[in-house]
Amino acid sequence: MFLKSIEIQGFKSFADKINLHFDKGITSVVGPNGSGKSNISDAVRWVLGEQSAKSLRGSRMEDVIFAGTQHRKPVGFAYVSLTLDNSDRTIPLDYSEITISRRVYRSGESEYYINKTLCRMKDIHELFMNTGIGKEGYSIIGQGRIDEILSTRSEDRRAIFEEAAGIMKYKARKKEALQKLENTKQNLLRIDDIIMELESQLEPLKDQAEKARKYLELSGELKELEVSMYLDSIEKNQAKIREMEDLFGKIRQDIQNENERIEKKKQENREKAERLEKLKNDLEAIRNELFEIDRETGRFENRIQINEEKIKSLESGNIAADQDIEGTKARIEAIDRDIEKRNKRLENLEREHENYSNLLARAEQKLSEIIARLGEKEREIELMKQEVMDKLDDLSESRTRLNSLKNEKKTLEERQRKVSDEIRKIMLDRDQESLRLEEEINNLQKAKELLAKQKEELSEKERCFEQGKSEIEQLRDEQNKVLQELQSTNSRRKVLSDMENSLEGYQHSVRAVLKACGENGGFGGGVYGALAQLISVNERYETAIEVSLGTALQNIVVKDELTAKAIIEYLKANNIGRATFLPVSSVKPRVLDQNTVNELKQEKGFLGLAPDMVQCKKTYRDIILNLLGRTVVVNNIDDGIAISKKYGYSFRVVTLDGEILNPGGSITGGSRPSKTSSLLSRSRLIRELEKRAEALSKRNKQLEADCEVKAAQLVEMEENINRLRKNYQEQELVVLKQEQFVSGVKESIGNMAARQDMLQVEYNELGTNIKSIGEDIEQEQKKLSSIEESIELLRKTIEENQLKNKEEQASRDAVHMDINDYKVSVNSIIESINQTKETIERLNEEKKLLAENIQKRLEAQVKNNERIEALKSEISGIKQKIQGYNEIKTGKSLKFEALQDEVSVLEEDVSQMVDTLSEHNETIRALQEEYGKLEVRQAKFQTELEAIQNRLWDEYELTYQTAAEYRKEIQSVRKMQERINELKAAIRELGPVNVSAIEDYSKTMERYRFLTAQKDDLIKSEENLNRVIQEMTSIMKKQFLEEFQKINYNFNMVFRELFDGGRAEVILVNPEDVLESEIEIIAQPPGKKLQSMLLLSGGERALTAIALLFAILKMRPVPFCILDEIEAALDDANVYKFAEYIRKFTDTTQFIIITHRKGTMEYSDALYGVTMQEYGISSVVSLKLDDMKKAGAG
Repeated sequence: MFLKSIEIQGFKSFADKINLHFDKGITSVVGPNGSGKSNISDAVRWVLGEQSAKSLRGSRMEDVIFAGTQHRKPVGFAYVSLTLDNSDRTIPLDYSEITISRRVYRSGESEYYINKTLCRMKDIHELFMNTGIGKEGYSIIGQGRIDEILSTRSEDRRAIFEEAAGIMKYKARKKEALQKLENTKQNLLRIDDIIMELESQLEPLKDQAEKARKYLELSGELKELEVSMYLDSIEKNQAKIREMEDLFGKIRQDIQNENERIEKKKQENREKAERLEKLKNDLEAIRNELFEIDRETGRFENRIQINEEKIKSLESGNIAADQDIEGTKARIEAIDRDIEKRNKRLENLEREHENYSNLLARAEQKLSEIIARLGEKEREIELMKQEVMDKLDDLSESRTRLNSLKNEKKTLEERQRKVSDEIRKIMLDRDQESLRLEEEINNLQKAKELLAKQKEELSEKERCFEQGKSEIEQLRDEQNKVLQELQSTNSRRKVLSDMENSLEGYQHSVRAVLKACGENGGFGGGVYGALAQLISVNERYETAIEVSLGTALQNIVVKDELTAKAIIEYLKANNIGRATFLPVSSVKPRVLDQNTVNELKQEKGFLGLAPDMVQCKKTYRDIILNLLGRTVVVNNIDDGIAISKKYGYSFRVVTLDGEILNPGGSITGGSRPSKTSSLLSRSRLIRELEKRAEALSKRNKQLEADCEVKAAQLVEMEENINRLRKNYQEQELVVLKQEQFVSGVKESIGNMAARQDMLQVEYNELGTNIKSIGEDIEQEQKKLSSIEESIELLRKTIEENQLKNKEEQASRDAVHMDINDYKVSVNSIIESINQTKETIERLNEEKKLLAENIQKRLEAQVKNNERIEALKSEISGIKQKIQGYNEIKTGKSLKFEALQDEVSVLEEDVSQMVDTLSEHNETIRALQEEYGKLEVRQAKFQTELEAIQNRLWDEYELTYQTAAEYRKEIQSVRKMQERINELKAAIRELGPVNVSAIEDYSKTMERYRFLTAQKDDLIKSEENLNRVIQEMTSIMKKQFLEEFQKINYNFNMVFRELFDGGRAEVILVNPEDVLESEIEIIAQPPGKKLQSMLLLSGGERALTAIALLFAILKMRPVPFCILDEIEAALDDANVYKFAEYIRKFTDTTQFIIITHRKGTMEYSDALYGVTMQEYGISSVVSLKLDDMKKAGAG
């Protein structure tokens, strides 16, 4: 795979679209500073997904869009496209060519494409992951990237090693897995909280559901009995209505007879009316004809007006065409002048091209001559240098022998002197050592006593230190408990808050109404909320008030009856269910009389009236009195039974534990769920949890501060202990050394005598050897003088020749620079010539189009004149038609007046007939009055019937036909009514019933089972993620270590080649933590000590970083590599070495090098020159160096 081309448009200084085409090998991009050549590497980094505007030398991403100049407007977007040859399927896509594109707009919107298909930035990152290509890879290296490699921040360079090792994809997947693992843990915590909350709701919902089933059983029987009573009443009313129908039949017959007589009279009247109608129709027809004549005449007059407007428009068009033709002719003349000017410019450019081509040829000829002369002189100097080197080898060998002899003699003399001194010293030392032995034995005893004292002090300090560690561990344990409780409290508060916000625990219908009000402010703002949301109760009385209100807590408080009616219609229309409403305007208080209250205050266990224990707005006080006004709160069930009996079970009594003594004597009680399921206590619990979380947070901070204080004390104690331990260890060494010293002194005294005898023999042998070496030294000095004279003569000759060569080299470098300047100029002129020719061709094309436009304008004028004549002719014909219509109108008007007279006579006859008909109608009216009285009686029965049917529908939503299936035979109306009353009393005794609790219990249980299954799935998912993370970590460690060792080996080899010796290595600072360890670069250039990169010179640092880059490429080649002035800090010799080394990689890697160094250019296969012919806008000139060399040879 290699980079085939780059397309850039609107990116930074590249305002116009450019295409850069690349072949394998080395391509250099050159140009003066500020020309925009580095924008090419920025464009490649950007299209591969770079998101940091700072890395692209900007402050925000919109800065990459061309911002305009004094003469050019800004563009609206930046676009870069990379085309890669993928014939070898390096990228696993079934395409021989892959094009990666990115476009960004000034609005900030960014788009990515793969082969013109819209994709995500992540897709591009994954496409190039582990290939070395990408913003984190090592395929794009600039001076900034070199700085990252050399940085003291190890993480800046670690990304390059990870990309080279091929673990970036594993690392990205591990990061995703860790994020999923954290999400799974959070989901488990949340599900645990919800499951706990659902468990607390299931028991009370189960009780409510059983109560609801009992209610449905009683109400079902009540429904059958009441429906049967309603059906009996309906049938009785229907019988009376049928009696009324018989009377209606007789009166209708009399009315019919009278109507027949009226009809006969009407027949006579109809004949005259028909004649009258015909005459009126004739009048209307004539009126319509006159109207049509007027309308047609108006249409013709309007047509004349339109044609006259068209004539004016066509004449205006002819005038505008004349003006346009004149303007076009002026533009053609301007184009002719511009073409003439550009032809002159073309001639000048061709002359400049010929001039620079001649200069280039002469400079290349001159360069060849200089290189030939330099080569001959260099060969002569090399021969003399070789002769000098041979002489120097002889000189070095002679000096070495001479120095060796002198050193040997000096050594022997020194040794002889030392032996003599040592013999005298041994004799003195033997006497002194005997005295010293006695003194050192005393010192040893004192050192042992001091050591015992230090050991005792150290033991005491260590005991205090361990005690301090134990105290700080206790503080940490307490802090962990506080943090765990804080986390649990926050989690609990969040669950309760979520339940409160989602109206958890409310009936489906209640939730629907409250949400409808909350989302769109429905029902005119007349809904105040559920009762549980509008009241608050002291925690002590919550249970008593909650059981007293029961499902009434979910009753909806509204403004008035109309609001309640509107919501009921809403519930019916949406089939949501039923709800109970408490209109503020209509609910009246129900209270105990004051005498009873005064007596109750004296009773044992009496705590108060239930309404007094509820806090709410004054607006809702009547509702609370209605629901709780006849409810008394007592301490316990024994007190409640005593009070209920005394007052004849005339009001409700509730205990603090939730037992209820109902009016009539029934008692409700038993176990209850935790308060977390209570709607009433939920808001209070949320507030309490918030206060508890705040207190725990403060306690955590205090414990943290205490830990810090204790830790500081421990640090100080540890420092003291370390100091004492160090002193103790030092004293141990003192004792040990003293013991060893005493033993050594004893041994030394014994050895001194033997040593003295051996030294005397050695002294005599040394004297003989010194005399023999002195004779050899004299002979070697004569030979050395002769060699030095020969070397000095050769060196003078070489220096003279080298001085002459420096002048030739300066001339060669100057000619080199001239040739490069001429090449850039020649290519720039060729580009300008091509652009000028294109412009002339475009102007000629424009001139041709303008001439055609003039011809079209002239033809249009001729057509306009023809159209004007046709319109004038049409106006003349229309005026003749208008005159004919006026003559027809006169005749029609005379006929219209005659018909009007005949119509007046017939209308008079019809009027007389109407009086006769009125008499018959009076008779009918009397009959109808009698009929109306009967209808009133029938309506009364009908109203009663409809009232019963409405009650049947309102109460049970049944019609007469559908109610038949519930009918039961009525043996006795009285007994059936008594049974109905008994059933109603039983239903009232049940108290408030939540019918939807059956469905709520079923849904809550279903949700509980679902969440329990979800929890099991999450636990399995957590285990799988942990296993995957461990496997990926193991793979990454193994792969990174293997590849790191290869890079280290290559780094040392490449470093030695680039530095001509020395050594270098990369090391893991913490080998135990392979995947997170810092990476340190150590280098030792020849002649220097092994040291950190920071201690090297700037050039050495840059060359070391380049060596590391080459080591990575050697281990894992990339398809292409873009280097942006990375050799800028190198001297000329190292630049040539750098360029020569790059050539070794061109079989596997394509190089694009942004540079201004001659050495790099000379090794390039192709050159791109970046210039700014127009200020602020970069343009590109391409050049194949092989073609230039062939042209130069030609």
